[in-house]
Amino acid sequence: MPSDPASHLGAAAGRPWRWFTAACEAGIVAFWILTLLHYRAHAGWLSQSGLQIQLGFFACLAGIVVGRAVQRRGTRQVAGIALRLAFAGVITLIALVGAEYITRFRFRSVTSSGNARQYIAQGRARTHYALNRFGFREREIPPKPPGKYRIAAIGDSFTYGQGIEEKERFTNLLEGFLGSSYEVYNFGGPGNNLPEYLDTLDQALETDPDFVLLCLYINDFETPQMVRPEPYPLLPDTLDYRMQRWSILYDLVSNQWSTLQQTFGITESYAQYMARNLRDMNLPNAHEAYGMLREFVERAETNGAGVGVVLFPAIDAMSAGRQYPFRYLDDGVRVVCAEEEIACLDLLDTYAKTKDPRTLWVSPFDAHPNAGANRQAAFEMLRVFGSEWQRR
Repeated sequence: MPSDPASHLGAAAGRPWRWFTAACEAGIVAFWILTLLHYRAHAGWLSQSGLQIQLGFFACLAGIVVGRAVQRRGTRQVAGIALRLAFAGVITLIALVGAEYITRFRFRSVTSSGNARQYIAQGRARTHYALNRFGFREREIPPKPPGKYRIAAIGDSFTYGQGIEEKERFTNLLEGFLGSSYEVYNFGGPGNNLPEYLDTLDQALETDPDFVLLCLYINDFETPQMVRPEPYPLLPDTLDYRMQRWSILYDLVSNQWSTLQQTFGITESYAQYMARNLRDMNLPNAHEAYGMLREFVERAETNGAGVGVVLFPAIDAMSAGRQYPFRYLDDGVRVVCAEEEIACLDLLDTYAKTKDPRTLWVSPFDAHPNAGANRQAAFEMLRVFGSEWQRR
């Protein structure tokens, strides 16, 4: 039977689309390999190519969809489908913009975010505070008057008081509780860790403190050699950065996307990463971190100051019925404090008494301790260290 000319024409017309689809399939494999090298292997030669890699991946994915659709349905039918999809996309975009502004209105009173890139932190955060000559959010520190007992609190953003007023911080509350014979100065610096605490200690010792209160948080034990796991962004890097700065809704969805990756083992969770590096005190990073803690204590005592340690828990990792994942850090701090013969306060048990730990947060977007949590901390510090402060 003679062949049908129309079928030959259809096959010839479809051949370019088959080649196009095959090329896109090869491209998507290549871009997937590049994505793994960029995000998992941290290949230096790809450090500036994240956006191009992801755009290439999604372009190839779209090419496969279009190529296969044309082969099966024909160009005209696919064009009609594309028109309907474009219309649906416009409607979806309008709905998303509306949802964004509704979300902004819902959280209009929120002024603090734990994500410095997020819309709230960029547009609403109260970041302008007067700093003293040492660069800390504190009044100027004069020479110590006779008869005064001076306490220097050193820490990170928990000590600094992110998201709360100065008068609400535990350092300000302590000074009020202790009375006129005491001075409590705040040496908290957002983002500071143990290496920075050693530098801050040198500054604090210039003010002749009688007692140094070292306030720790779980991330203080991370060393420069530790590399945090990075979840795959929801959008290419550049777009992800811009969307986080513009959209509260995107930040919420992005957080869920990160959680989903951790749930399915695509990326390592922060708790897993910390345990891998620090659970055993003899691990190299743990040994270095606890070594800096010991150095801090010994350096302060050598300069004639008493020392106490306060450990703030990760409030966002606390929930009823679930084991706190960083308890080994609490245990390690207690071991060091016992060896150095200094008092130690672990606020985990104090905050665990709260039925819903989220009520201790500064805001739904920021798990730093709020004014109430700072007040609880101040009372506990008085209970644990008060007797030593009164022996003067």
